[in-house]
Amino acid sequence: MNGILVVDKPSGPTSHDICQYFKRQLGVKKVGHAGTLDPLATGVLILLIDGATKLQSVFMGKEKEYEFTIRLGIATDTYDSEGKIIQEAPVPNDALEQIQNMLQEFRGEILQTPPVYSALKKNGKPFYKLAREGKEVKPEPRKITVYSLEIVKNTTGYLLPYVTLKARCSSGTYVRSIAHDIGQKLGCGAHITALRRLRSEPFGVEDAIKVE
Repeated sequence: MNGILVVDKPSGPTSHDICQYFKRQLGVKKVGHAGTLDPLATGVLILLIDGATKLQSVFMGKEKEYEFTIRLGIATDTYDSEGKIIQEAPVPNDALEQIQNMLQEFRGEILQTPPVYSALKKNGKPFYKLAREGKEVKPEPRKITVYSLEIVKNTTGYLLPYVTLKARCSSGTYVRSIAHDIGQKLGCGAHITALRRLRSEPFGVEDAIKVE
């Protein structure tokens, strides 16, 4: 069996877990994915089955779109709510105005430092495994492109200390780093509490099926 399966990943399992699940369910030899989603994250995950795994490089480099909620006032070592708290500080009263004014700094082609807890590898071993072993990990800044980045207003208005944003960006962008960097610029810290991939070109959530 060869093919592409677009699933709406639930929060909790890793991308690898999802691949293994479908490998068992479909009774195939290989299931790969085209772009890791963190365990916390939900949304579009492209699965490549058997012969289609050869297309991984084609899909990996495509544009992505995310909606994510950040919690101001607390920074964590993983840049999300599953990590250890490393900073706490009061949230400025004008935080929304400050964020709105600084978003332009995150748009366009920029240099971004990936999180220490990421699937990037050093000598074949993922950074997050090295970090968990207590080994020093220093990700190098790399060029990414953020095509758009905006604050999303919910139906009841803005509910600080939480802020939701939407980003359209190049492959290789870490929205966890965007959240962390916003928190550092504000001086109060920030981390992601929810992350959803709305699109992984050429597929959107409207094309995805639930895992169950």
